[in-house]
Amino acid sequence: MAVLGGICFIVFASLQYNDPDPALWIATYLAAAVISFLVVFARVGRVLLLIACIAYAIGAVYFWPERWEGIAIGGGDIRNIEEARESLGLALCSLAMLAYLLLDRSSLRVKPL
Repeated sequence: MAVLGGICFIVFASLQYNDPDPALWIATYLAAAVISFLVVFARVGRVLLLIACIAYAIGAVYFWPERWEGIAIGGGDIRNIEEARESLGLALCSLAMLAYLLLDRSSLRVKPL
C-alpha cells in the first residue's frame, strides 16, 4: 500500500510543473512520497507520521477556498478552483499518513520472496 502511495505522490509532484508556485507543491508531494517509501522499508517513526499527518491536515484547512466552486476548470473562479485542488491534495496526503499510522506496519512493508 505504501509503495502505491509513494508512486501516486511522485505522479502528483510531476503534475505540478505548470502550477503558479511549483516548487512548493513539488516539494510537498515529494515529501509525502519519501515518507511513503520510508514506511515501506520501516525507516520512519510513528512521531514523524503523526507530525506529517497533522501538518498536511492543517494545510488542507488553510488552503480551503473561501467559496467552494468545485475542481473543474470553467466551473467558477480559477483561484477558488486552484485552492480546492490544493486543499484536496493536502487532505489526501494527510489521509495517507493516517493510514500508515493506523495500519499494521508489517503489511505496509515489502515482503521478501
